[in-house]
Amino acid sequence: MAQSTRLGALWPAKAKSEKSPVLTGEIDGKRVAVFKNKKYSDEADNKQPMYNVLESTFQGKAQKA
Repeated sequence: MAQSTRLGALWPAKAKSEKSPVLTGEIDGKRVAVFKNKKYSDEADNKQPMYNVLESTFQGKAQKA
C-alpha cells in the first residue's frame, strides 16, 4: 500500500451568494477557497476542471496594518 501524506483539510462553506466558495480550508499551510467552475460540463471533450482552487488573499481585521 502506498504511503500517503496529509496536505490539509477542506470544509463546506456557507454560501452567501452564487459566487461564494463551495469549500474553504488550508492546504500545505496556505488558506484556500474552492469554487465550482461555471464553464464545466459533463461532455467528454470538455477540458475544463470541475472546481478551481485559489489561494485566499482575505485579510481579517487582526492581519490588516
